[in-house]
Amino acid sequence: MAPARLVLTRILAAALLIPGSADATCLMLASHPDGNVLAHVALADDRPEFALSYVHSVTRTPVTESYHATGDELVETEIRFTQHGPGLPTEADAGSSFTVRDGEFVVTMQRHFRAIVMQVHADQSPRLAADSRSLDLAQWGNRALTLGVATGPCAGP
Repeated sequence: MAPARLVLTRILAAALLIPGSADATCLMLASHPDGNVLAHVALADDRPEFALSYVHSVTRTPVTESYHATGDELVETEIRFTQHGPGLPTEADAGSSFTVRDGEFVVTMQRHFRAIVMQVHADQSPRLAADSRSLDLAQWGNRALTLGVATGPCAGP
């Protein structure tokens, strides 16, 4: 990586990993399956929401999954995509909706997770966005990651 790009990457990562107060909701990214902590991400106290975005591995089109953190759970609230592909919903779950808006499929839901395990690859441009901050999930290499709610204050990796 070029020195200027490395510095920029470190600055962006530091901006995203700002420690929050003890009351702030904090996400933890860890390598999977060993659980080594890679990063903590503070969420806004009043809006503990975030999104995961990536390029679908088969359709090569963008996908955005929206979540909020509550207690020790992650709740998936929406998926947006422009083209169907393996692993994407084709209909709504009970109590959910499946619509088309502005050329995108929009699926709303309330799916609860204790943790999300994901395989990331740089070719898919995986990102975690919270507030106006964005984190490249492939910065630790092509690998499996676990995302969950951290216990305790949001600080350091």
